[in-house]
Amino acid sequence: MAQVILENIYKSFPGRKGERVATPITAEPLRTNVEDDLSQTVDSSSPSPGTVNILRRINLTVKDGEFMVLVGPSGCGKSTLLRLIAGLEELTGGKIWVGDTLVNDLPPKERDIAMVFQNYALYPHLTVYDNIAFGLRRTKLGNEEWGVGSGEEEKPHQIPSWVENVVVGMTRSLPKKLRYRSEKEKAVDEQVRYVAKLLQIEPLLNRLPKQLSGGQKQRVALGRAIARNPQVFLMDEPLSNLDAKLRAETRSQIVKLQRQLGTTTIYVTHDQTEAMTMGDRIAVMNQGKIQQIASPLQLYNQPANQFVAEFIGSPPMNFIPVQVKAPLLIQHSQFRLTLPDVWEPFLQNYDGRSIILGIRPEHLSIAVPAPKNLLVHVELVEALGNDTYLSVRLDQTSTLQVRIAPDQIVRISDEIWLSIVADKIHLFDPQTGERVRG
Repeated sequence: MAQVILENIYKSFPGRKGERVATPITAEPLRTNVEDDLSQTVDSSSPSPGTVNILRRINLTVKDGEFMVLVGPSGCGKSTLLRLIAGLEELTGGKIWVGDTLVNDLPPKERDIAMVFQNYALYPHLTVYDNIAFGLRRTKLGNEEWGVGSGEEEKPHQIPSWVENVVVGMTRSLPKKLRYRSEKEKAVDEQVRYVAKLLQIEPLLNRLPKQLSGGQKQRVALGRAIARNPQVFLMDEPLSNLDAKLRAETRSQIVKLQRQLGTTTIYVTHDQTEAMTMGDRIAVMNQGKIQQIASPLQLYNQPANQFVAEFIGSPPMNFIPVQVKAPLLIQHSQFRLTLPDVWEPFLQNYDGRSIILGIRPEHLSIAVPAPKNLLVHVELVEALGNDTYLSVRLDQTSTLQVRIAPDQIVRISDEIWLSIVADKIHLFDPQTGERVRG
């Protein structure tokens, strides 16, 4: 087991001819001899084509035994970051440490890392048993552990290792009593059966992948990674191909396994529900940069900026532009609200200026008419049984999501009043998107 340290990681790809490369103003682009403007058109006449910046200034430490989740929208660079750690992509800049080893120049097989892919990547012609055993039979580490191919000369009375491997392969399909099993093969068998018992797939060991369900295939892919007993697990959206019920079951299985094995795990997903329920800590990514690293509840209750506040939580946080009037009053054309005293020192710099009020759907509730409450028009009602979600319009530019109890009857086209839980509001700077601390 080992910690993983990412130091100032950059990744970029060269732009293609005719491609328009757009880089956010907030990014640190990796360009040479190119003006640092917002966009660059790459064509054959450009002496120094721009680059497509995928990752910028990624600094992250994953503690030994920690379950770290990378979450963000599609295209934010989270899978690319995972592939850089695995050695499947080449770094543009920065350092990657696994334990005490700098792995920048090491090939994937020497990094002692196991990766579970989104598409399972099982060998269709091999049984479940052989899929799990495949890596164990071929890794140099395994050969050294079992005394085969370790560089020592074979003793005269011993069968040469290459002969043993050939005989094992030739007799593998024969009945069990007729198979030749070397010491290494016995150790492989013991490890495969231990992993199969751990994942409850012992009855499936003789099946081919085409005879398995999606959930069973995923467990086999996990088993192949676990069998190698690596220092680090990398998982790239492994549950995205499963249905909702099976996804929830497998999600809990992965968490229990990780805690049981204690292996450092980096898990990539775009599903914030997976991130919130699985991770010890979560790194939220957007446009190739890490926005915030924190525990699930800290992300939910104290988002660093407007992007994190909107991405974490379902339904997402509502945002309403308001005007500040010192010391504690915020005003909108539809309501006026006095904030708790704790906000006074933070609002002094915003007196007479606009600010973004953020409020989660569960912190809005149906109330009576009052100047501090919001009069809204109901446009959509989603009754889920345990909750009811409302989509309501406050004005021409603001649509809000509201979560109410299922026994509260609301119909489309109704006009209702909503109250805001003042202790639960968030304020964001309209220019930077950063949260105003309160």
